[in-house]
Amino acid sequence: VHFRRADGVLNVRVRVGCHLVYYYALYWLSTLTEIITLLFTVDLLNQSILQAEPLTPFLADFVGRPDLGSDAIGALTAAQRQELQWIYIVFVAAIGTITFPLTFGLPYYNVWILQRINQDLRLALVERWHQLSLRYHGDHRVGDSVYRIYQDSAQVTAVVGMLISVVIQITRYAVTIAFVAALDPWLGLLGATIAVLAILWGRWFSPRMRTRSLTARETNSDLTSRTQEVLGAMRVIKASGTEGFEQRRFEADSVVAFNAAFRIRSLLAMVTIVMFTIAATLLLAGLFMMAVWAAENREAFAAVLIGLVGLSFVRWNLGAFQYAQGELFKASDLVGGVLRQWTTAQDMAMGLGRVFEILDIEPDVVNAPDAVPLRGLDAQIRFDRVSFAYEADRPVLGDVSFTANAGEITAIVGPTGSGKSTLMALLTRLFDPDRGSVTIDGVDLRRLDVDSLRRNVSIALQENVLFALSVRDNLRYAAPEATDEALHRATYVSCVDDYVASLPEGLDTMLGDRGGKLSTGQRQRLSIARAIAKDAPILILDEPTAALDAATEHRVMERLRDWGRGGEGGGRRAVFLITHRISTIRQAHRILYLEDGRIPEQGDHDALMAVPNGRYRHFVETEIALAERIEAT
Repeated sequence: VHFRRADGVLNVRVRVGCHLVYYYALYWLSTLTEIITLLFTVDLLNQSILQAEPLTPFLADFVGRPDLGSDAIGALTAAQRQELQWIYIVFVAAIGTITFPLTFGLPYYNVWILQRINQDLRLALVERWHQLSLRYHGDHRVGDSVYRIYQDSAQVTAVVGMLISVVIQITRYAVTIAFVAALDPWLGLLGATIAVLAILWGRWFSPRMRTRSLTARETNSDLTSRTQEVLGAMRVIKASGTEGFEQRRFEADSVVAFNAAFRIRSLLAMVTIVMFTIAATLLLAGLFMMAVWAAENREAFAAVLIGLVGLSFVRWNLGAFQYAQGELFKASDLVGGVLRQWTTAQDMAMGLGRVFEILDIEPDVVNAPDAVPLRGLDAQIRFDRVSFAYEADRPVLGDVSFTANAGEITAIVGPTGSGKSTLMALLTRLFDPDRGSVTIDGVDLRRLDVDSLRRNVSIALQENVLFALSVRDNLRYAAPEATDEALHRATYVSCVDDYVASLPEGLDTMLGDRGGKLSTGQRQRLSIARAIAKDAPILILDEPTAALDAATEHRVMERLRDWGRGGEGGGRRAVFLITHRISTIRQAHRILYLEDGRIPEQGDHDALMAVPNGRYRHFVETEIALAERIEAT
């Protein structure tokens, strides 16, 4: 099921609509059967079988005994009553056989429809989040996204369920009002007045309810974000001794959420009290009128019609009074039920509005209509006069040009904030450049299928994210089909093979949450191994050796150079390093020195160091001097 909203209209694939049609058809079949049963069996049992009164002509024809009608005889004999008793039993048994599976099957079918819709909407929401750029995710809190997935999206179940229920209740209300209007039109008018006043009252409180509901959802979303942030930073909190501070911040957010929820409940209480007062006043007036009519034994308005359907209330009496009283109270309850559901619907609408707010966002990066898959890397990757800005007035990259060859390591260095990570984000097409082009073997990335491009790129991030899974499952995260041979090859290149071999269960050893059982260096090397296990032709490593000692770093870089040239199996790969570590930079075939979003210098280490007053040379000398001062202290 796919949900789309265009021009404010929600479009749902027909399959859901068909299921709802099936449900409504079965429900009304069940309801119609119950009505028919009620109309015929009540009169058959009460008037004929128990009181020996002849059948109405219509009912006599229905049971196939016109000779037992009131137009043929005056009273029923004992034998005739016994015969009708068996007809009654057979009729009820037949109706029960029909309605039994519907009575117990419809609720399950209803639940299946609602949960299926909820599941499909939730999947559509997560799919759209995967499509949105890092720019969006960087501007929004994770807790807010979690709340929209689990809380806001669940409102679609309530909405569809409410639509089913409201249609049923409105229909029952109309039928009820029709019956009491047959007794007297003033009763029908009274019941309709309750509904009209409920509509006017609903128009007044609806915008207020929507405002309060949106506020409540936003405050609960903030509370979820706070919880997620606290749990994710528990190590830092404990190390800093700030548990009390975080507790107070959580309490403050919780109080805001509580107050927002309380304001909704206060409005709900007011809605209920006002509607109860209106309905009670009108019902008391109706009861007074009906009591007067019953005392006068007044003839019912549609006495002929009432007689035709088999009811005996052709004149106002105690029975007619009790019947009309019950129907009016039922009509009032139905109006109150619809009003309560309408009140709840305002909160549902705000929840779904937050969901469709995400679904309506168009991704920054989409496939071109004629997109082609990327088959691999044969020669080179080229940036040609590329410019990019996250915000129009704050450029990040300007007129960047360089070539990275397959089989070589390209190091990207420069001051913090110079645009190194943005450069690699353009290579993986997380963003499209504002000007210029990025090509692989002469094909612009914008002409490549996005999924195939990213399947050909492997990344090891600086954060070294690992999962509470086995070593094998962590290495296979980006390459589920990787063989054990490929995994061992990846651990060899990243110099973590000896450590894995020393583990009690080898590749099957379970890691703690986020790799908490490992040292920082071990997590870093496993992250590199995971990227290598994907065996993609383009490898991006962000500060790959920051946590490694000098000897391990040298071995990792030597093996990476060999792997990039096509060693350890596979073809040539283009390796990109984002790093500040001079010993790592030296190993690169080509160095791009990035400063203020531009590349003023590029070449190998020796060539760049030979440039008098060169920026790269100044960068290296500054880093070395700083390291020496730190070591001296």
